Amino acid sequence: MFGETLAKEEPEVTTVSIRPGVVDTEMQSAIRTKGVGNMVPDQHAKFVNYHTSKELLHPDEPGHVIASLSVKAPNSINGRFFSWNDEELKEHRK
Repeated sequence: MFGETLAKEEPEVTTVSIRPGVVDTEMQSAIRTKGVGNMVPDQHAKFVNYHTSKELLHPDEPGHVIASLSVKAPNSINGRFFSWNDEELKEHRK
């Protein structure tokens, strides 16, 4: 919603919102190690499972898309929201 508003108020600035997915970061590690007593058990198990089932993305995957869009996003996608791996963004993936 913020991206849509910004695109309307500042049309000369291309604004794209990206959902990066579940990325293998220090935060993910902290959730797995410190979250066990501080989270609802089902939620903690979900994040542990992302790791054990190798579902976490390497930061370079969504990062590459975000970096590519920051320098060459077409104005035709101004104000839109995407997941990092949406088909429409495939040219921005590694």
